[in-house]
Amino acid sequence: MKKLLVLVVSVLTSGAVLAGPADRLGRLDKRLGAAENSGAWEQGSKGDRFEDRIDRLEDRADRREDRRDRAVTVGPRDLAEDRMDRRENRRDVAENRRDRGADRDFTQPW
Repeated sequence: MKKLLVLVVSVLTSGAVLAGPADRLGRLDKRLGAAENSGAWEQGSKGDRFEDRIDRLEDRADRREDRRDRAVTVGPRDLAEDRMDRRENRRDVAENRRDRGADRDFTQPW
């Protein structure tokens, strides 16, 4: 848990603070995912649940950003970028759902 706290503080005080909300959450999620993959915490632990909350916040921020981007289209390149971002966001949401599903213990009655 101490590693997680240090990681979060370092993300919030780094240059990522200058980015938009969706970008900041994406960078934090990427670092948390890397920490999880390196074995910093187990599936279903407090750190994993914290990462899940960050994933959900990131998904919400991405949806808001998508709505703002669709409201303003500057040209064909901007439209193509908006479509690419929407596809990436859908893949992220699907990945987050799979990750949450892997955490569940279906042998328990609750």
